Amino acid sequence: MSDNKLESKEFDFTGIFPTCTENFSWGVLDHRSGSTAHHFTELCSDFKNVVTENDSNIGNFVQYCRILGIYLEHIDNNKHKLNPEACCKYFYYRLNKDILDKYKCNCGGTQKCYEKMAEQEKSSKFMTKISNICKDHFVNIDTDALKIMENLGEIYNCINIFKTNRNRTTSNMHLFKRYIEELEKNSYKYKSQLKKELEKIIKKCEDYIREWEADKNFAKHASDLLTHKNWINERKRKLNGEVQKTTNSVVKQIQTSEFNVLVNKTLMSHMKEDVANTGINIGTIFIRFSVLIIIFILYKYTPYLSFLKPRVRKLRRRLNKNNKNNLDFMYLFDVEYKYSADDRYKIAYS
Repeated sequence: MSDNKLESKEFDFTGIFPTCTENFSWGVLDHRSGSTAHHFTELCSDFKNVVTENDSNIGNFVQYCRILGIYLEHIDNNKHKLNPEACCKYFYYRLNKDILDKYKCNCGGTQKCYEKMAEQEKSSKFMTKISNICKDHFVNIDTDALKIMENLGEIYNCINIFKTNRNRTTSNMHLFKRYIEELEKNSYKYKSQLKKELEKIIKKCEDYIREWEADKNFAKHASDLLTHKNWINERKRKLNGEVQKTTNSVVKQIQTSEFNVLVNKTLMSHMKEDVANTGINIGTIFIRFSVLIIIFILYKYTPYLSFLKPRVRKLRRRLNKNNKNNLDFMYLFDVEYKYSADDRYKIAYS
């Protein structure tokens, strides 16, 4: 339902938290001032009839849709101080989480679903309409980003309720800590962005430890949980360690990739040289073998045999004669050398 197939780039969390979640309540049962809340109920009832045929839980569908309509109105009314692009990312996240993931809708994806929501003003008897402020800020949210948004949403919901003193309880603080620990376990795909988000959250924890110290009868019991068993220091250590681990992993992957490319190029170069050398060697052997075959054929099966025989015999006699003369000369030299060594001089044989 989150249009994952259309995802083309990494989701950007910049500017969403806490700006787009402050001063707005997502509670379905919370009292909403103003007359537009009822108008959104009517619009969402029409929208429900268009995108789903399931009548079960119709009340919950309309309630969640109504809050989405009120949130779009909130962005539109405060666009001079909010970042509509960032807040529209949060709107699309809530549309997925509260409507598309819970009910079978036939609107054809997140963007189409929002378009159908905004179209309901045409058949409405009220002046109120579902704002189209996010029409030009559609963004796909992948599965990893959805999980991170969910964790961050729970964390900042706790931060919002901590603004009221009576909500600074140990039970709420346990939930707050659990959501932070779950956020740490998310995919490495967004570790660099998670570092920035976790740094902001840890800074908030440090503010609670300092600011709630004076309320020893109530809030301090909750803030003490942040330092219990060195919890906050462990968060800092893990944050810095995970970021370094991620950096080292990326560097190692780059180095490995470069090494593999170099090895492949070297192997290809050697293979080309081997092929060239092999071709030369095969050619030389083939030429020599061909010459030998030609000589053999000429010698064995042509008149050249009779032409070669007398000349071969003549050459052989000449070599034998020269060899005999060489042997006689060598013998004479040996005899003279022997007599010279004995200081006996004789006339050489003729």
